[in-house]
Amino acid sequence: MRRSQHTEHEILFLLDEADAGISIAEICSTAGISLRTFYRWRKRYGGLTSSALRHMRELEIENQRLRSLLDKLSEHRQAVHAKAPVAKPPRQEFGCGQAQAEAAKQSRGASLGRFASVRYTR
Repeated sequence: MRRSQHTEHEILFLLDEADAGISIAEICSTAGISLRTFYRWRKRYGGLTSSALRHMRELEIENQRLRSLLDKLSEHRQAVHAKAPVAKPPRQEFGCGQAQAEAAKQSRGASLGRFASVRYTR
């Protein structure tokens, strides 16, 4: 993103001039900015003092630092999960006894499971 040619303190000064009663068109022409830029600045910085601006800047820096830590943590977590796949526990066959093994041999590999009574045979 393109950086502004004006510092934040200059922007606050221009906004204070507008609050003092100088016309916005005159402020924009002397500062070399468009009306849209002025109103965008007013929306973002309107009502801020220098100390509030400094505090906002510190919060933005802290937010950026926390986001980078979160990104690093997410990357580390993905790397750990990619290296060590989770082993699935073996599937338990309920009621799998000798009788079902015999039935499987007789059915030539057809699945005779829990719902075998519902299936029909040809």
